[in-house]
Amino acid sequence: MYNQDTFLDAATVESVVAQTVDELTPRNVFHFNSPRQAVVGEGSILTIGKLLRQQRVKHVFAVVDKTVHELGLLSSTLRCLKRANIDCTVFSGVEREPTTEVVEQALAMLTRCDADFVLGFGGGSAMDAAKAVAVMKSCNCSVDELTDPGFEGRRSLGLGAVPTTAGTGSEVTDISVILHIDERRKFVAKLPDLMPDLAIIDPGLMLGLPPLITAATGIDALTHAIESYVSASANPLTRALATSAITGIHNELPTAVGSGGCMPARLGMAVAAYKAGLAFCNAGLGLVHAIAHQVGAQYGIPHGVANGILLPYVMEFNALVCRSQFAAIAQAMGVARESMNEREQCDASIAAVRQLLRDIGLPESLSDYGARLDDFSELANEALQDICVESNPRNVTKADVMQLLERATS
Repeated sequence: MYNQDTFLDAATVESVVAQTVDELTPRNVFHFNSPRQAVVGEGSILTIGKLLRQQRVKHVFAVVDKTVHELGLLSSTLRCLKRANIDCTVFSGVEREPTTEVVEQALAMLTRCDADFVLGFGGGSAMDAAKAVAVMKSCNCSVDELTDPGFEGRRSLGLGAVPTTAGTGSEVTDISVILHIDERRKFVAKLPDLMPDLAIIDPGLMLGLPPLITAATGIDALTHAIESYVSASANPLTRALATSAITGIHNELPTAVGSGGCMPARLGMAVAAYKAGLAFCNAGLGLVHAIAHQVGAQYGIPHGVANGILLPYVMEFNALVCRSQFAAIAQAMGVARESMNEREQCDASIAAVRQLLRDIGLPESLSDYGARLDDFSELANEALQDICVESNPRNVTKADVMQLLERATS
């Protein structure tokens, strides 16, 4: 005899069926996230006091690159904050890429001053550190917890970012990369609340940037644009932003490197880097970054330089499944010709990237930084665990990564 409790009533069945249909119905849906407010243009940093006063900010905790602070680039910001009666505590201990130790030092200072707004000011390192400490202070968590893929903490402090380079895109992303020195590994935290509420992009802050740093950060932005364009998670909006960024970087980067005081070139690069940041934040990256995170930590290679060395080789690898996308990139870079077929346009895009790297004087081999064959097996293992590999358009094996490392070292 059947127990009536084992049978679902009609209303429950109808609800289950409706839920199943609702979950299966949406098609081609994509999400797009961006900072709540962005202010772009020469002198835009001078609006920071007014902007933060409107948000009722009382105390800013500024996380600044050491070199940026020594050069006095923060002075106008401090002046505007003082005029708006906003207190400011400065942490200037960020050098190169943010380490767990530096992040913990910044967190301790933030806890003591009890600021209500965290501002990352400088390159990607300062902004990544600022984003991390803002969430860690809000959630009372550690770096290990923050970088755990299952972390779901929410930020309660305000967060802003002011880039002094045109490249990392950290001012518009929900990502923070932290270096664990003891393990020689980079950990990537991705969380909606790592995205700043406010981004101020002032090309005037970039005028004194040395040529090599301009080149390296610019290639970082180009890598963001190219990888997001071909990403397995790309959508029409991210592709449009990536395409525009590729054109802008190809046109403006040589001038920005060779004539650093050219404001139109600096502005063009700043806007292009912003577009590339929005693109990859929403579409993801790929194998270039997955490998670059590992070799950068292992050999102390600046992130943009590592990306530049690896980019042409990974493009060749991905071309098997991305020929049409790379052909479109050739068109965006202005190197496609009507006489070319799709494959020739694809090859032209890779050749154009290599030529740009040579023109701006970036290294072309990992061997320049002491890369060793004996390290490649472990580096490949780590690259395959990197979050960026998930959106690479072509499936990747350990053997593939090791072969790419060997080619980039020869």
